[in-house]
Amino acid sequence: MNWFHTPLRRELPWLALAAVLLLVLLHANAPELWFWFVLLVLLLIWRGINCWWQANQVDSGEG
Repeated sequence: MNWFHTPLRRELPWLALAAVLLLVLLHANAPELWFWFVLLVLLLIWRGINCWWQANQVDSGEG
């Protein structure tokens, strides 16, 4: 099995970005807190929709 094409390897940049945003969120001042929180939530929603979409395409045999 090629390690470069595993699902976890493809998700590593997104997981790293989410971790960095969470770290920034924990150290943010009150005015910036909502901005970083919304950015983190939008990132997680985007990835969730993308994973759901890809799973539906694989199940239907399109992708």
